[in-house]
Amino acid sequence: MAVREDGLARFNVSTTGVTRISVMGQRIKQIISDSDMTMFESRADDVTGDLFLRYSGQPGTRPEPEGGYLITEKGMTIAYLMRPITAETQTVLIDIKPSRQREDEAGAVEDEGFVSTSLSGGGGIAEELTEATRETIRKGIRTAFPQSGANNALIRSVAVGDLVGEVRVAKAGKAARQVREQEFYRAGVLSVWVQDASLAAGERCWVVVVRKKP
Repeated sequence: MAVREDGLARFNVSTTGVTRISVMGQRIKQIISDSDMTMFESRADDVTGDLFLRYSGQPGTRPEPEGGYLITEKGMTIAYLMRPITAETQTVLIDIKPSRQREDEAGAVEDEGFVSTSLSGGGGIAEELTEATRETIRKGIRTAFPQSGANNALIRSVAVGDLVGEVRVAKAGKAARQVREQEFYRAGVLSVWVQDASLAAGERCWVVVVRKKP
């Protein structure tokens, strides 16, 4: 599956066998579970960087879905939601698509003779908004996906310098729907980040709105 950086990956995990999780072209550095009582033991392979999960709960039971975050050695982070199923083995291959130009890519461009420019000496408004979005996610989001909340509900606000990051909820009703950034723009809003642009019926995802301070 292809997942945007800082996005959400949904996949199945086995309750009767081993589940392998692999990030293409990268090694998994760490997995952080939302729950302190995860029902899956994890082991990382030192050679490949793949992660292997084994169900440690009562045989014959089917636990609730679990969520959390995967962090790669290159510093990329994605949220995950894994759904336990009765199956012998599962293999999950994740291709993370960068959501911004990374430092090593920027260096490669400069080596080819291009001159990088920005709107300000500190890297430009785009970099400032990106940092504000990341800081809001880090400080304001504590679960892989919202447990409750109506559509566009404000969960919390995070002050980031001269900006304010708002953690909001996007929710689908009885039917699946697309979540568009335009739904969350209003006067003073500078950027909108949507965790998952496609929601199944009844699902929720996080939205981060960055605006100027009043």
